[in-house]
Amino acid sequence: MLQKKYGRIVHVASIAGKEGNAGMAAYSSTKAGLIGLVKTLGKDYAESGITVNGLAPAVIRTPMVAALPQATIDYMTAKIPMHRCGELQEAAELIGWIVSPACSFTTGFTFDLTGGRAVY
Repeated sequence: MLQKKYGRIVHVASIAGKEGNAGMAAYSSTKAGLIGLVKTLGKDYAESGITVNGLAPAVIRTPMVAALPQATIDYMTAKIPMHRCGELQEAAELIGWIVSPACSFTTGFTFDLTGGRAVY
């Protein structure tokens, strides 16, 4: 990437890294650390042609989530103003844009994909 003076890096964190999740200190702190890494590397490589960004999703509908008890899914989606899980396609399309040439003036930023849970 440095030789070509072009690159796109995206790290997938979690909204837990921005807000914290009760009872999930290890998970939340590692995701917060990843968000800090995105901020630092974004600045470190800002003039190199390489962008470093992140994604902080809320709960995304995956086979793992589908296997959870409905009460757990209801608890998680109750925190989301849209009252639903995100879809894999939504995450894939946002990641696709983040790593595209069109995302050329954003680096060191973590995009929220939270259905309105995070509005800051």
